[in-house]
Amino acid sequence: MLNAERHSTFSIHHSSARLTPTVKSSPAAEPATCPRCSGSGWVPLDADALRVEPCGCQGDLRRRQRITAANIPRRYYTCRLDGFDDRNSGPAIAAKRRVQEFVDLWPALNEGRGLLLMGSWGSGKTHLAVAALLDIIDSGKPGRLLFSNFQDLIQEIQASFDSDEVPGKSEILRPLLETDLLVLDELGSQKPSQFVQDILYYVINTRYSEQRTTIFTTNYVDSVNDPKDETLTQRIGPRLRSRLYEMAEEVKLIGVPDYRAKRTAQNRV
Repeated sequence: MLNAERHSTFSIHHSSARLTPTVKSSPAAEPATCPRCSGSGWVPLDADALRVEPCGCQGDLRRRQRITAANIPRRYYTCRLDGFDDRNSGPAIAAKRRVQEFVDLWPALNEGRGLLLMGSWGSGKTHLAVAALLDIIDSGKPGRLLFSNFQDLIQEIQASFDSDEVPGKSEILRPLLETDLLVLDELGSQKPSQFVQDILYYVINTRYSEQRTTIFTTNYVDSVNDPKDETLTQRIGPRLRSRLYEMAEEVKLIGVPDYRAKRTAQNRV
């Protein structure tokens, strides 16, 4: 049982039912009607008008449906590993290579071991994590895939306390627990209150126990030079940090230039 900041109890009930993600995102653009099949999905064989075959547009439709189901924000629709700007940075080049290896091996991974992308703002962590999802979808590889921003997740759960119209907490969390590959973005970004710690522990520990694969991104690292800065352990707690050592391989983008700052500087030229 989890403790909530505004409620004394927080119960989660496991269920085998599969629910779609409830975190809101912009839907994928509706595809234009295919001129070859007129939207039916089937085209007649040239030799026999009574026989049909699947139209090639159906592959693109399935891809769009998987992107929507994965809850990938519209901003990241174009993220691919081929398009990742490594900025001639050694850590970024190595990170891209490691994520490519992950995609190539999916879903044949060792005990569901994922990745922990660590680095400062603008280093490309989210791009690489989303690119892994999209490259898996583009290649037609199997698996239920899901993107979730941790800060948005906490806000949605907190909003569920005050409204009977939004999904319940168990409905919100169940897709994160059951999906085959979860990208949990901005780990540690939310203030580490007891409520946040409980939610995070429940999600990560369940996936840890079930050996489900997770790609984490975080701005926090394990050692800091400035005592005012917090470590990853301080943000998520020692229990969860210990599990991450086993759940995910560290991929560090330390010292990679901020691509947003680079883009702004280029636009000024």
